[in-house]
Amino acid sequence: MSKIYFVHAATDLGVPVVKASRATIDAALREAEFELSGGAAFVWIVDDDGRLILPTDQIKARMDRSARAP
Repeated sequence: MSKIYFVHAATDLGVPVVKASRATIDAALREAEFELSGGAAFVWIVDDDGRLILPTDQIKARMDRSARAP
């Protein structure tokens, strides 16, 4: 059975919104990075069972590693 990954984003006021659902974790990460670069203060990814897959700090850390990669 395939997983669906839900990307949630929130403003600095803490108003969460489900922004997207994606079929792969890579697609969900791209969406999360897009939301963060677009001004979201917090972004996190959960699976279709509601389990947290990646919190904001881990998504930002992945973005930082990607930016430093040659």
